[in-house]
Amino acid sequence: MSEREPSGSAQYLGTEVAGKWWKRYRAPGFSARGNGTYRFEDRELRFHRALTKHGTRIPLGLVTGVSFGTRHAGTWNAGKPIVKVAWELEGQQLSSGFGFGDRESAEAFAAEIESRRSAG
Repeated sequence: MSEREPSGSAQYLGTEVAGKWWKRYRAPGFSARGNGTYRFEDRELRFHRALTKHGTRIPLGLVTGVSFGTRHAGTWNAGKPIVKVAWELEGQQLSSGFGFGDRESAEAFAAEIESRRSAG
């Protein structure tokens, strides 16, 4: 059996289109915001919101960068860190935001994405 994949808790804040906070990506699994858990599996970042059946999946091969902020997709995270995962799908520039309660957790999440996208 392989080593346990990194996972944790975060808040999905939505996915912006073309850097516009008011323009949200609404494909299945991306429209609802909320708390949940993330994990890395099959070269994807997978996020499952609490009380939902379907999760959000971002192929790590499509990720173009990771940055930090305190607001995303029209939501302010009360000064707590937000990891913004930039990715491209079918010519669309997307940015998915994940809120964390502390900087250490946010940095670990971002570092995991960067190391996995570099490894591919």
